[in-house]
Amino acid sequence: MFGREYEYARARRRSVAKGRELLNIEGQRRWRVNEAGAAEGVFVPGRCVYAQNDAYLELANPGFGVQSMVTSWALLVLLGCLFTVWVWYGLALHPLLSGRIFFLGWSEPYESAMLPLVIGGWTILLFLLAGFVFLVIMMFVGLGGRTAFFGPLRGRIRFNRKTRQVYVLRPDYCGGNKVFAWGRLEAVLKPFPARMEPKVVRYKQAQPLALYHPPFNAEDPAADGEDVIFIESATTAYYPDGVAGLWEYIRQYMEEGPSVDVIPPNAPTTFKQVPRYLPPAYSTYCGMPSAAQCRLEMDASFYLPLYMALAQSTCAWPRFPKAWESDSGIGEPEDRPVQTGAVMTAMVYRAEGKLAQADEVEFMRHWGTAEGLDEAMAR
Repeated sequence: MFGREYEYARARRRSVAKGRELLNIEGQRRWRVNEAGAAEGVFVPGRCVYAQNDAYLELANPGFGVQSMVTSWALLVLLGCLFTVWVWYGLALHPLLSGRIFFLGWSEPYESAMLPLVIGGWTILLFLLAGFVFLVIMMFVGLGGRTAFFGPLRGRIRFNRKTRQVYVLRPDYCGGNKVFAWGRLEAVLKPFPARMEPKVVRYKQAQPLALYHPPFNAEDPAADGEDVIFIESATTAYYPDGVAGLWEYIRQYMEEGPSVDVIPPNAPTTFKQVPRYLPPAYSTYCGMPSAAQCRLEMDASFYLPLYMALAQSTCAWPRFPKAWESDSGIGEPEDRPVQTGAVMTAMVYRAEGKLAQADEVEFMRHWGTAEGLDEAMAR
């Protein structure tokens, strides 16, 4: 889902000022890639990393967990519409077609004394139809619910150290696929209007990391080139230190690259090194997940993954254009999960028996146990 991207794209189409106001671009400090960030240490939130290797770090956009909630509300609106149509048919249309009138479990031959019911049926239709049209417009157009269906399942943001570029996959009406120069990006740690900060803090509303790409020419009134990338912070509450730490992790990766094999146990809050091999808890599946995979990643109750699966059935998994795939020289997470460091994807492929024996050995060497490695090598 692309709620934040959709909201920004709509504001940006209204005017340059509206887009900047939405994120308070000019009212807060923006952190450049060559500046030490505001975070004390790095922060890697769980379930937002598709893949990480020596060539690229690929992260998800925000909105994955909201998709199930949007689907549940969409179903409620749909059921309400169907119920309204059924009541209208029984009170207003059926009497004209068959000479009988019905409502729920009651049915009688139509008589002239029932004319107020017929009139009432048409009146109910007009008022309820107007109400549901308003709800649909607010949900799908105003709040971006349309991005949960019939489009790309999730966004993909790839930070490529070899090309010093950032590749973004998203729907056309949310800005479209873009390639950004890493050196021009600026981190926005509070991506919401300044007037909303008391509410965000009070209700602990989780916020993503926003990377602002300024216009190519600061004097251009059309602000050509101005854009924003939203990155999942995977926090359940407002956590500005975590957002700052996530930016520092990305910055450290792009500027210095992985410097240790793994995050040491009991690492201090000031730890600022990037590991080569992220634990599975930080990773998210790269592809169309099953219902079981949804339950694992959402850590949610029974019904939410069902709504998620329903929304996903209308979506497609976005693949990078062929011209972009060759930029890393390593391959894609969907095709080479072990080599690209797509841990969750590799775990799923291993459970499904899709990993080659050499890949399974490599997987167990970096993310498995000693016993598992011995067993894989013995096959």
